[in-house]
This record gives sequence, structure tokens and C-alpha cells, in this order.
Amino acid sequence: MSHPRQIVIWIAGLAAVLPGSHARADAGAAVDAPLTLQRALERMRLHDPNVAVAQTAVDQAAADRTTAAERPNATLSYGTSKIDTAGHNGPGSLWDKSFDTIVSVEQPFERGGKRRHRIALAEANLDATHSDYADTLRQERFAVTQAYWELKRAQEKSDSARALAAIEHRALDAAELRLKHGDIAALDVERLRIGAAEADNGVDEAAGALDDARVALAALLDVQAPSAALEAVDEWPGPGFAAPAPDTALDSRPDVQAAKQRVAAAQAELDLAHAQRKRDITVSGNYEHNPTPFGHSMVGFGVSVPLFTGNRFDGEIERANADLDAANALLARARTRARADVGRAIDDARSSNARVHRYDSDLVERARRAEQTAETAYARGGLALADLLDARRDLKAVEDDATDARADFAEALAALAAAAPMIASSP
Repeated sequence: MSHPRQIVIWIAGLAAVLPGSHARADAGAAVDAPLTLQRALERMRLHDPNVAVAQTAVDQAAADRTTAAERPNATLSYGTSKIDTAGHNGPGSLWDKSFDTIVSVEQPFERGGKRRHRIALAEANLDATHSDYADTLRQERFAVTQAYWELKRAQEKSDSARALAAIEHRALDAAELRLKHGDIAALDVERLRIGAAEADNGVDEAAGALDDARVALAALLDVQAPSAALEAVDEWPGPGFAAPAPDTALDSRPDVQAAKQRVAAAQAELDLAHAQRKRDITVSGNYEHNPTPFGHSMVGFGVSVPLFTGNRFDGEIERANADLDAANALLARARTRARADVGRAIDDARSSNARVHRYDSDLVERARRAEQTAETAYARGGLALADLLDARRDLKAVEDDATDARADFAEALAALAAAAPMIASSP
């Protein structure tokens, strides 16, 4: 699994999106500490900018659905002609002048099911954006869960580093007192000083990793206030894992669903392109008022249709066919990627579960007993200082490895939940 320093840039980039949007009240507010994973996920849904952008896309697609259902508007035209600029337009009121006035109304009527195909296209796109929103939630849930466990990993490693530094400094203080009485060699005291300095360096490094982990989680939760108070308090998932079948419910994944719905949209777009070859009809009616020479008004009607003298929409149909092929290819790729994600997540969960079981069974406890034995033996003069220092560092390494194993297993379970949302994993 990635070290917190390695994931900070990735997570910060994931969270850095265009400002503004939907349902982000109190964005940037402080998060209550300590922080549970459930609380972090709830805040993510309300404040994560990526979720807000996905919701905006849904709103836009809903507006497109409304637009697609609209029918062509009628056109009202008015015109007056035969106006003599010399003023010889006849006697009487304006109505009696020799002006030729025409008022007409034109109403287009679509044929070939164009409106039906537009609606089908818009509805398929709307369904796809709903799936995109669900997929964004899936990915952001995984990102927040991963960042949460990275924070807990960093916390435990920081605690371990401070504990080792405290031991090293207590040993150094005791050794310096013994040196004054001549009970220890000056070389051994110098080695203890080196060990204490190395332990302090380890504390600083662990503190930096902890700060990175807090910043990464704060970015996902849109916490603009200082993130130093963020503290992960959930317990690690216990060992135990039942691997599901790799192909379980793959088509239920939101990204696969979105790809399927875009195939439907591409098919509707193709149908709409073919429908363009059906000629629309425009019906018109007009009223004409001309006092001269007959002194009465007239009405008329007309029908117009386009003549396909230069465009039979061949390009639109070819493009729609290509878009349909592309949508089917993207669907196949989404299914392949989903299958690979599930297989990889199962492998990671299985291997990290085995590591957790080994550390929890007796490995950590054996390392602690070995370190305590070394401390006792050194105090009685039965062990060299170098062996004592090795025992301390071995215990620190085993405890850090155990923390890594638990964090890797927790993140593997989160990855499996993200890879196949319908799979119920049992930690």
C-alpha cells in the first residue's frame, strides 16, 4: 500500500476541482474530533467537491431532458408593403390606406419520431449521469476510507516512534548517571546517544507522515480549517475474509451501468440521425389586408417541406454509427476493468489477511518478549549493549510491520467494496 507521503499529491489533485455547486453548506467547517470513519463518509457526501460536481452534471442532464421534450415553436410574421414615399397612399385612416399588410403564422411539425428519439437520448444520458454520480460516490468513498486508514497507520507509527524515543532517552539518562560512577564505558554511552538521536529522527519523520495523512483526509472532506485535530479512532478490521467469486455482480457497478446507458444513448442518437431523413412539414396561414383595388381582405394557407438537394444527413448517420461502436467498446472496457479490479482486490485482501493473522497470532508478542528479555539481561550485565539496541529496533520494526499489515488489510477490504459494491465482505 502507498505511504501517506506518496498519496498526498494524488488525493489533493482528486479534491481540487472547480468551485461552487450543490449542497455544500458549511463547507470548510471544522470536523468534530475524534473522527470515526462513518462520520468522515457522511461529511464526504455533503462537502466533497467531486460529489458536488457530479450532482451538477445530473442537474444539467435533467435540464437537457426537459429541452428534448419541447416541440418546435410557431412563428408569427407581420409585414406592410406598397407604401408610397411621396404620400400618395389614398384617403382615410391607416386601415383604408393602400398599404398591403400581411400577417402570417407558421407551425413546423416534426416527422419520423424525432422528438421521441431526442427524449430517449436525453433520458439515457440522464440515467448515465445518475450512474456517474453513484460511481463518484463509490470512488470518493474508497478514497476517504483509504485516507482514513492511512491516518490511523500514521498515528500508530507516530506513537511507536515516540515510545521508542522515550525508551532510548531513559536509557541514555540512566547510562549518563552510571558513567559518572564509572559503571559503564564511555563508548556505550556514546552509542546510546546515537541511538537516541536516531530515535528522535524517527519521531520527526513519523510526525511528518502524520501531518501528510491529516492534510490528505482534510482535502477530501473539504476541511479548510487546521487539520491537526483530525484523529482516526476506529479499530482495525479483525482478521478473517471470505473471498467471493470474481464475476459477482459486475454489471451492478455504477461505471459499468453508466457505460451500458451510454450505449443506449448512442443507439438513440443513431435513430435520431436516421429520423433526420424524414421531411418535416411546416404549415402556414396568412391574412392579407389591401384596400385597393378590390377593397377587401384575403386569407391563405401554405405547406412547405425541405428538398434534400444537397444533404441527406449521411455524415450524421456515419458519426452516430461510429459513436455507437465507441460506446460498445467502452462498455467492454468497463467490464474488463471491473473484473480486473475485483480480482486484484480479492488477491490483496487474501494476502494482507494472512499477514494480519500471522502478526496477531504471536509474532508481535514474541518480539515484545524478546525485547523485555534483552532489557532484563542487559540490566544484569548478561547482554551486550549492541544486542539490546538490536532488540529494541527489532520490536519497533515488527510493530510497524504489524501496523502496515492491518492498514493494508483495511484498505484491501475498502478496495474490494469499491471494486464490487454488491459484494458483502465479512472482515
